Amino acid sequence: MRFRNFHAGCCGYVPTRADGSEWSHVLTLRDGSTVYADTAEEVLAELVEGWSDMSEDARGEALVSHAADAALEAQRQRIEAAALQGRLDRSDADDRALVQFLEADKRASLLLELPDAPGVQADWSSAVDLVLLTTSYAPYGEHPPIGGRVVWRDPTDPVSYLASLRTVGLYDYWTLAGRTGQVRPASR
Repeated sequence: MRFRNFHAGCCGYVPTRADGSEWSHVLTLRDGSTVYADTAEEVLAELVEGWSDMSEDARGEALVSHAADAALEAQRQRIEAAALQGRLDRSDADDRALVQFLEADKRASLLLELPDAPGVQADWSSAVDLVLLTTSYAPYGEHPPIGGRVVWRDPTDPVSYLASLRTVGLYDYWTLAGRTGQVRPASR
């Protein structure tokens, strides 16, 4: 069961059911509404069109597709923030090339090599964080994960995906933690 609340002043408030129990999952959407649900799948039904009617395979593909789009959006937010903070100059040819690289398809697996270590994955050390998908890298993709200033989106399963939405700063997602009855930010 899920419940959607459009009350803008509900920050920190988790409505309870008639029996006094709380919702297990809470997600704030872009329109300011909040989804309260029993399962991660019910939350995803609010984010991914047709989620409830998809086969398991289609859901996996839909998560990766949604993650790639959201990763690109998160990447663009980081590019814009870097430009506003003066860490990135769009009039500079090197920075324009960096932006083009950062905005590449997030489903691609990248191998960042240094001249003195060909074939070895190098860390990302740019002034702008790199947003990537876990499913594009080992053990799912061709290359080992990139270290350094990388923010990962994890579409491997619904709960990990929702937690990674919060990590990249696109949504607020909370889940009921253990037996404390306290709602906490989801984390990996």
